[in-house]
Amino acid sequence: MHIKRLTATMTATLALAITGMMGTLTAPQASAAPQVVPGQVGESCAIEGQRGQSLKITGSQFEIEGTASVANYNDEPLPLTQTLTEGKTKSWNVGGSVDFDLLQLFHIAISSGYQSTQTWEVGQTLGPYMVKPGYTGVLEYGFLNQSFEGTHLRCTNGTWVDAGRPYHGTVPKERHVRVYMRPNSAL
Repeated sequence: MHIKRLTATMTATLALAITGMMGTLTAPQASAAPQVVPGQVGESCAIEGQRGQSLKITGSQFEIEGTASVANYNDEPLPLTQTLTEGKTKSWNVGGSVDFDLLQLFHIAISSGYQSTQTWEVGQTLGPYMVKPGYTGVLEYGFLNQSFEGTHLRCTNGTWVDAGRPYHGTVPKERHVRVYMRPNSAL
């Protein structure tokens, strides 16, 4: 009885070992996908078949979230301030197909100053900005958004070529405040 148990145990162990070796021998090796890198159509590239993406800023727009103003009819300067009573968040928006971490693409290709969102916090105070006598000070706050476009690339014969699948979108570059003064007579 003891020999039968030993034989059964050895047979099971040997079967598992053979199955494990065959599985190891026959299992396909997973190859790492090529990393997508930034580039521009017509520029040189080094690795044939490598994928890339182009990125270009196409414009900027100030998206106003709030306004405050002070008209100064006194003889002394007046402060213009605004305490935010409502939080505002701006996230980016993308249309099209993207294979690469766009935030990383912005950091590599353009600047490390980009973030996926920008936020104005409740209770944050903007200013003071001094308004001269006889003037109205206007404070506008919001987000400076940048529009962008790009396309997928492929390295062919040492040159980046357009592989199709364009994309576009907007990204909040920064929280932005614009202050300007106008004569009270302009009212």
